Amino acid sequence: MKRMIPLLLCLFILLASLPSLAQVIPEIDALLPQEIKPNPPGMQHYLLVCMDSWAARLGRLGYSDGMVLVTVDESAQRIMATSFIRDMLVLHPDDKPGRLTYIVKKYGVQGLVDTINRHFGIDIKKFILMDWSQVSSIVDAVGGVKLTVTDGEASYLKRYAISPSSTKPAMAGAGEYLFTGHAAVIYMRIRKVPAINGDPHDIGRTYRTRLVLSSIADNLKDVSYEKAQKILESITGNILDTNLSAADLLDAFHAVFAMRGTKVEMFRLPIDGTFRNFDYFGGASQLMEFAPNREALNKFLFQQVYIVRE
Repeated sequence: MKRMIPLLLCLFILLASLPSLAQVIPEIDALLPQEIKPNPPGMQHYLLVCMDSWAARLGRLGYSDGMVLVTVDESAQRIMATSFIRDMLVLHPDDKPGRLTYIVKKYGVQGLVDTINRHFGIDIKKFILMDWSQVSSIVDAVGGVKLTVTDGEASYLKRYAISPSSTKPAMAGAGEYLFTGHAAVIYMRIRKVPAINGDPHDIGRTYRTRLVLSSIADNLKDVSYEKAQKILESITGNILDTNLSAADLLDAFHAVFAMRGTKVEMFRLPIDGTFRNFDYFGGASQLMEFAPNREALNKFLFQQVYIVRE
């Protein structure tokens, strides 16, 4: 009997703690497939997904870190980059709530594509999957990227011990630098220091990612067709996976090359005033209102007069 008492006490404590394990999640609004409108003629979406790894393996994917939608609208002659914060709470393909960053690990990239489509009302069909080392190689292939950093960002990068040769000039304080691929990846991953526009944490991280994409586009505004082809070969040789066929890649290449010099318009989701921090089973996440974000994204993609303040 004496031996049973400690066991009974342990069982009582365990049962008493069970209610705390259940967490009430406010309703997350998602669309039905028939509510998603198809893309208009001339518009193509490409979801760029970067894994949170320097050496990701296709057969054993982990969490996705960077998720950016690149939209090419040949009719309106626009190129747009929309980023998604990784910790937003969404309904996973099994209709259970969870963070956006966890989907690829369990459901693959197509599961992530489907999830973004039904939460934001868009019709993404194509994706490109990379890891950080591949992103680094692509940045190097275009000759690096010019970025302006704050004193806080410069201090962070120096503490991270990036090599002096990874930026020109060597990283010192606030100012403009030419970043090599490795330094650009470290810059994009900063989350403890606000971005130059004041955005903090993951919001600041997505802003930096869009800046790098915009800088890459600036580098290519005067590129020759031959050089552009070599860059395309570097990109296709530095990806983990894609569902773009060779014909799809060629079509995308010709569309973007024809619009080289076009300024990349930048957007991010969620928009201000539509999300709040939420403790999800002990981890930080973002709980957002999807209806106003779908409306804002629709205006950005389809109304040229929509102004985004960066």
